[in-house]
Amino acid sequence: MPRPNWRGKGTTSSKPSTSETKSHDNTIATLSNVIGFLDTTKDLVPLDVAKGVLSTLSTILTTVKDTMQNKDDFTEVLDRCEKIANSIKRSACGRLEGDTDPTLVRALDELKSSVDGMEKTVKEKERRALRFRVFSASVDRESIAKWKEQLDSFLRICDHELIVHIDLEISNIGRTLKGMDMKPGEPDREPPPGRPPMFFGRDDLVRDAVESLILQHVVLVGPGGIGKTSIAKAILNEHSIIAQFQDRRFFIGFDNIDASQITFDTFIGRIADALGVKSAGLSSIRTYLATSNILIVLDNAETFQDAVSGADRISEAIDDFGALLPVRIVLTTRNRRVSTNLRRTIIDVPALDLGAARETFTQIYGTRGSPASIDKVLKDLDFHALSINLLAHVATENQWTLDQLTSAWEKQQTDLLELGGGKLQSLSVTIELSLVSSSIKQLGNNARHVMQVAAFLPQGINEKNLEDLFPTIPNIRSTIDALCRLSLMYRKAKAYAMLSPIRIHISNTHQARDTLPLDLTHVKDYYYAQLVHDGAWIATEDANVERLIAHDLYRATAQDMDIVYWACAQFLCLLVRHKPRPTSLRTGILGKPESTLHLVDRGESSYYKTRSVYCLGGLAAQLRNYREAIDLLTIAKQLFAFGQEHDMIAWCLEAVAIQHFASGNLSAAEEMFQQTLNLRREYHILNPDDEARINMRLGHAVMCKGLLQEALALFTSAREYFESTGDVSNVAWATGGLGEAEWHSGNCVAARQHFETQLSLATCLNDNLGRVWSLTQLARADARDEHFMGARKLLEEAFTLASEGNDVDVTCRVLWQQAALASDQGYFDCARDILTRAFVEMTTHGWQSADTIAMTNDCSARNELFAGDYAKARELFLGAANFYDETSDLDLQTRSSRALGEIAHLEGDIAGARKWFTKTKSLCDNTGTHPDFLYIGNPWTQLKGDHGGWKLFLERLGRLPSV
Repeated sequence: MPRPNWRGKGTTSSKPSTSETKSHDNTIATLSNVIGFLDTTKDLVPLDVAKGVLSTLSTILTTVKDTMQNKDDFTEVLDRCEKIANSIKRSACGRLEGDTDPTLVRALDELKSSVDGMEKTVKEKERRALRFRVFSASVDRESIAKWKEQLDSFLRICDHELIVHIDLEISNIGRTLKGMDMKPGEPDREPPPGRPPMFFGRDDLVRDAVESLILQHVVLVGPGGIGKTSIAKAILNEHSIIAQFQDRRFFIGFDNIDASQITFDTFIGRIADALGVKSAGLSSIRTYLATSNILIVLDNAETFQDAVSGADRISEAIDDFGALLPVRIVLTTRNRRVSTNLRRTIIDVPALDLGAARETFTQIYGTRGSPASIDKVLKDLDFHALSINLLAHVATENQWTLDQLTSAWEKQQTDLLELGGGKLQSLSVTIELSLVSSSIKQLGNNARHVMQVAAFLPQGINEKNLEDLFPTIPNIRSTIDALCRLSLMYRKAKAYAMLSPIRIHISNTHQARDTLPLDLTHVKDYYYAQLVHDGAWIATEDANVERLIAHDLYRATAQDMDIVYWACAQFLCLLVRHKPRPTSLRTGILGKPESTLHLVDRGESSYYKTRSVYCLGGLAAQLRNYREAIDLLTIAKQLFAFGQEHDMIAWCLEAVAIQHFASGNLSAAEEMFQQTLNLRREYHILNPDDEARINMRLGHAVMCKGLLQEALALFTSAREYFESTGDVSNVAWATGGLGEAEWHSGNCVAARQHFETQLSLATCLNDNLGRVWSLTQLARADARDEHFMGARKLLEEAFTLASEGNDVDVTCRVLWQQAALASDQGYFDCARDILTRAFVEMTTHGWQSADTIAMTNDCSARNELFAGDYAKARELFLGAANFYDETSDLDLQTRSSRALGEIAHLEGDIAGARKWFTKTKSLCDNTGTHPDFLYIGNPWTQLKGDHGGWKLFLERLGRLPSV
């Protein structure tokens, strides 16, 4: 007997056709995919109303899938649901509740009313079917059509009224982040400077530069004080430049740093800091620059062109940045010999023409005197912009008539015997004339002393520190005011600074050969006393302190050197805590590489000198420069050995072991941890706390080598000891280690119990990091058991905790695991969205360390591999592997090599697969990594079981069969 057709009139065969069955199966599959997509998106969006809409839609479709007879009629509704999820995700992800477009909120409220009505109808149909013992129900087509119209209404609002602030189609994270608003964190960068208030006669140069920037980079060349910086600032504020580059216009000055402080690392660090890209290496900056149009002004480029160390590498880096299509660079420099190979237009900046010079002078001095007399003075000044500015200010301050001004100028020319070391005569004479003017003479030697100190301190003189730095000058603020009125100094933020040409003149003339020698006694006393105070004060005074320490390292007497090395160690510790960045102090502490060898061979090092080397290694470790950290800590260990400082030797060994472990060199890490234990035992300085702590670290190293039983024993021993002492925090971490070891041993039930115990302990201790780590481990256990909803909820909780802790690195780790979970389920677009969110987290909080960028590349590559886009996956895995020079991360290199081998194997390139797998095996052998445990440290990068080329390669001892 034919059964009723719940979709409409007529009858159907009791046995559906093959095509109908296939269509029905496709509908079921589509329903499942859309439901999963709605659930995943709901976990991503921060808005409660959006979560409610997506949850209700998911419930409706689940009911349709389970009980509705006419599933095929819902095809168009399914399409709308998927589009709505995408629209909500694009509009709401990355925004806080209060930061959401009100149009979106209103539209979501209306949509919520609609979907609540839909849910009510569907649930009623389901209840009726159950009441009448019918195991399927249906919704009439008219209702479905009405629902489709309601959903379309919301989509039209999204399409026409909302501004989607992030394009979620990211295909190459870390390389081409199309459409993303990549603004760095606003608190961490300064806006571009405004157009100079006095700017005459330079419009043609600005126009030429702007036109050249369409195709090329621009170099502004001219002597100090000629106006290059003013032209560069004017370029930044041209309407066409603002339209093209918007807020991606950066002015990076090098006038507040001495050439002796410039190394390649400090240069890169300064670029990264200006961009808001913290803790970054060359590749990270290149990644950021490649995202969209960007204009960078490098002002006073001669500073890094004359760098004592790394000038060639700096030039290569600028060439590298300039080769990126979205990037335009403007250099200002005194050196016509530009040391880069940029495709550039060189614009010589001449002196002002007569009209512009007259406007500049009269703007300050007024129109007193005949035009002819003014023109004669200007001609004597060679129409030099800064000289005109200074002379106008000194004449105004001293209330000189034009005749008095001319007389003073001519007398100064006659009296000045030593003129400015290659700089324009007019500038040197004008500066000296300002210094001998009556308003400055009244201050005696105080004014010149203040200027000497201001020229020495790269960041200028902090307004709060005036009395401390100049305790013998009773009228210090009046002295500063007088210098500012003459434009010899100026106020910048909360400090008093000096223009670069004036600073250079004072440094070359007065600090070196003046009868008033440079006296830094009070400067040194003040800053060295501050070093005992921990605090963020160092963030605004770091360059000043570094300059002072570098000065003392080269000039202090032998009996004072221990004080200098103590200060150096203190300074480096403060940087580690409050402003991790590269420094130029290595050469000052250790000398050139050949000197370091002699130093180590002879043991020529005091305790505090060795301590400063140790702290320098700690700073490198904080910056994740594993190679540099291992080198410095090894040198410190050797130097401590000459002084029989056994406790410090042990700390150096342990620190080196930690760096080896972090970089993936497990054999070296295990050896160093064992050496630490042996040395402490030998010299009777191994207390139980140290032994348990080191055993925990050693447990992680041997576990990653695949020695799981040994790891279990070490973790168990550590936990038992910490339980006996009541050290709950370390009990929690030892328990977490046990959970990992059990997991990799295949004892998943025991592992879950350990992770749950650790979570409970971390919650009691209010240890957010411990809670995050435990939650991610439990999520992995849920995912293994295919409890994907539970895994998503655990990871969302972990993400919330990580975000509250403002730890960007931990936050990104959680996001990587969320992306991996989405990839594992086949939601590749969703994984891309999550990885975009990871990148936004990094940029928003000013954090893009090289290894974080590389790991994001790695996770993105894995997603593309799972999605079947082998070309894109290959490019991303290669990109991750290429970060090795910056990260020294052998673990990442090993995983990337294995993945590249799998791609080659999948594509039938047996020779390529053999090449990559051979490299992977070599890396495993060199680092002690077990071939079956490549992913212990980063489980979210685990490849699928059907990526079997590596296993086949190992089974056949390096021989892969030809396809």
